[in-house]
Amino acid sequence: MAENPLVGLWQLVSCEAIRAQGIRIPIYGKHPVGLLYYDEAGNMSVHIMKSGRRHCGSDTKFGASEAEMKAAYEGYEAYFSRYTVDSERQTISHKVVGSLFPNWTGSIQRRHYAFDGEDRVILSTAPIGSQPLNGPIVELVWQRIR
Repeated sequence: MAENPLVGLWQLVSCEAIRAQGIRIPIYGKHPVGLLYYDEAGNMSVHIMKSGRRHCGSDTKFGASEAEMKAAYEGYEAYFSRYTVDSERQTISHKVVGSLFPNWTGSIQRRHYAFDGEDRVILSTAPIGSQPLNGPIVELVWQRIR
């Protein structure tokens, strides 16, 4: 079996929604922060957030106001899963075990991937380079941490 080139720790470079006419909108701001981890046993974890998120008025999350909780939730994405790679189709399927967004728990989140050199990977909700037809395409660029 060939070595899995996705195994390792990755740092987020960009996270954008691609809309009609190729318009790109940064989902988590111009300088998002994120880590993506794939291990050799088929486990993955991803965390993405807006940089510069405001602190809540309380030191406990249960003391935060509704507005603070809403802002915190909207500025962060995370889930962990089992994964499989289809190198022929250049897709990776995440079988979500747990997610900040409850509807993803138990779902399969399929991503298309392409390498830009050895240490940069692009993950996309649609084939890389395709045009958005039924809503935006989300594209994430990750840089390997060595």
